[in-house]
Amino acid sequence: MKLYDLALRVEEIQDGGDYHYLATSPDLPGLLVAGDTAEEVLALAPSVAGALIASLQAEGDPLPATIRSVSTFPLVTHVAVTA
Repeated sequence: MKLYDLALRVEEIQDGGDYHYLATSPDLPGLLVAGDTAEEVLALAPSVAGALIASLQAEGDPLPATIRSVSTFPLVTHVAVTA
């Protein structure tokens, strides 16, 4: 199992639909996670990204060049917090 470092973009959507937040990734085209809260899309994004990567690999498709494999911990990342 490999560990990948992906940038996520979370935005609020106000289109009157069922979901209020959307996460995408400039590193992994096709990643799209919708949810009721920003916390929900951030919690769901890793498993959705993992499934998308696994699907690409199973089909023999190359991973996007923007995906960076991380070889070991510690992993340095960023999170947004409210206080």
